[in-house]
Amino acid sequence: MATTALEKIAEIEAEAKRKIEDLKAEAISELTKRIAAAKAELVALEEEYSSLTGKTLKGEKVSGVRERLSKEQSEALVLTVSDIVKNAKEHIPMGEIIKQAGRSESAVRAAVKAAKAAKMIDSTGDKAATRYFPLPRTSK
Repeated sequence: MATTALEKIAEIEAEAKRKIEDLKAEAISELTKRIAAAKAELVALEEEYSSLTGKTLKGEKVSGVRERLSKEQSEALVLTVSDIVKNAKEHIPMGEIIKQAGRSESAVRAAVKAAKAAKMIDSTGDKAATRYFPLPRTSK
C-alpha cells in the first residue's frame, strides 16, 4: 500500500494505464469484427453486381470456371445435341444449340464435334454461318 502522495499518484497512473490498454484492446477487437462484417457485405454486393452485369466493379468481364464433364455426361450431351438438331424445324446455328443444351459453349462444341464424327449430324456453311442438320438414318 502506498504511503506517500507520490506513491499513490504512481499507483493510480499505473492502474489507469492498465484500464486504458484493456479498453484499447476491446475497441480493436470490436473494430476488427465490424471490418470483417463490412468486407463480407462488400463481397456479397460485388457478386450480386457481377451476376447482374457480367462485369467486375473495374469493368472487366467475369471469367467463368471451365466445366468438366464426366465421360457419361459427355455421352449424354452428345445425345442431347443430336436430339436438339433432329427436333429443329430447319437447320440450326451453334448459338441456338448452346442455348437449348444449357451447358457451356466449350462443352457443347465438343459434343457437336463428337456427334458429327459419329455421323449423327452434319453441317453446312462456314464459320459464323455454319448450320447443323440431322443426317438421315439408313436402314439395312
